This record gives sequence, C-alpha cells and structure tokens, in this order.
Amino acid sequence: MKRIEWFWNMVYYNIYKCDTSLRRLFNCINPFYLLNKLPAVKRFYDKHGVYDMNKFANRVLSNPKSGLSSIWAGSIMGGLLVLIGIGILNILEILVGRSLIKDVTENSFHFLIFFIVLLVPTVLINNYLLFRKDKYLNYFKELEAMTDKKKLVYGWLSFFVVLLTFTFCIGSFLVLN
Repeated sequence: MKRIEWFWNMVYYNIYKCDTSLRRLFNCINPFYLLNKLPAVKRFYDKHGVYDMNKFANRVLSNPKSGLSSIWAGSIMGGLLVLIGIGILNILEILVGRSLIKDVTENSFHFLIFFIVLLVPTVLINNYLLFRKDKYLNYFKELEAMTDKKKLVYGWLSFFVVLLTFTFCIGSFLVLN
C-alpha cells in the first residue's frame, strides 16, 4: 500500500509542478502581471506593505499547502479517478450486455446513487492517499530532494499515467459502440 501511496503522490507532485510552471509561462502574457510592473502600481502596493506584487501572487498561488496550483492538482487527481470509474462502468456495460448508463439517467434517484458511487470512492481514495494529515507535503519534500534526472523520469511517468487514464476512458467509449 505504501508504494501505491508514493506513486499517487508522485503523480500529484508532478501535476502540481506542471501547473506552477505553466503559470509562470503564462505570466509573460498576463496583463495583470505586466500591469504590476508599472512604477505607479508598484508605489501603490509599497504603501500597503507588498513590495513586489508579482512575487507575492506567485508565492500565494504556488503555495503547496493552500495555493491554487495545489487545488488544481487535487482536482485533476480526482478527475483521473472519475475517468477510471467511467471506463470501468463502460467495461461493465460490455460484460453485462446492456446500457447501464441509460438505466441510471432515466431515474433521478438512480442518477444520485450513481453520482455518489462514482464520487465517494474518489474523495476517499484521494483523502487517504494524499490529503489525510497532509501526507503530500512530506512526499513533496522527498520528491523535491531527488536529482534532476529522477525528477525528469518521474515527470514523464506521471505524464504517461495521465495520458493512459484519458486513453482508457476514451477507449472504453469506443469499445462500447
């Protein structure tokens, strides 16, 4: 179980790092980022104790504990689990030989049950593997201390995990038809 936890945290870490890197890249065309470089805007923020608003914003957004990048990465991890659940449902439809999703969408109570069955395991798995007692912060420290070569290998591995999850879900729809 410890290896699964490490693996899931490694994927989470790399999604988090990808989000923070993309945010820095998009700051080149972000009008607010460029606006904060104007001398009048800098003076305004200086009066309020923020000497570089762009650094302050990046620090807040990239905070692993509560930053937007961490929230996005957690949402993506939940989305990956939902895609796996949908793919499994499609495979079950093939094995059973009838459209389960049609049965689910015809009745609102069945849809609610389906929704709960799909989301509750996602929340429980992510809570157990990532967020309980802030486990992911310990894994962030461990993964941050790795060599650049290992980080690159694990980054590509994470990319392929995300790609395979999307491929599995899309493929399950293709096989379904």
